Amino acid sequence: MKNKKAAFEMSMTTIIVIVMAVVMLILGLVFIRTIMCGAMNIATTTLEGAQSEINKLFGEERGEEVTCIGVRTPIDIIPENYNIIGCGFQPKVQTTYTYSFTITSAKDISGQNIDTTGWITESLTGTKSVGPGTTEYATFAIRPPDNAPEGMIVIEVEVKKGGQTIASPTMRLNIKRAGWLQQSVC
Repeated sequence: MKNKKAAFEMSMTTIIVIVMAVVMLILGLVFIRTIMCGAMNIATTTLEGAQSEINKLFGEERGEEVTCIGVRTPIDIIPENYNIIGCGFQPKVQTTYTYSFTITSAKDISGQNIDTTGWITESLTGTKSVGPGTTEYATFAIRPPDNAPEGMIVIEVEVKKGGQTIASPTMRLNIKRAGWLQQSVC
């Protein structure tokens, strides 16, 4: 009789320990996933980040009507993600802008040309009418395929006002892979 009671107590202790271990494992995984995804998914607010960056550039460069991201520092883009790229217009008077984005160069790290056919998911040309004191954005989404080689893409922008070119900045995009941890966890 004593042996059976001891065996029962042992099994209850074992069950409690296993249940506590599973609960702790689940809580640990949720905690790690929350922290890792929160840290790695900062880039999911790409458009908002691009808008604030353009507003910051407008603040630094007084008198500039057109400012584009990726002009001073290359912007990292991730394959298989929609990466929003663009320029902002901030006139002093009501103005209509005509813009055109053109991929002029796409080379991988070794200098080989990259075929960018089908990467752009939105129109590369358009017209924006912007009032004074406001900022409007000309954007497009670029989505490199998963097998895209890492490298640099150069995009030239031509902005016209009244049929005359007023700006032609060159944007640089750097194709950069997300780590396996970010891809698997988030």
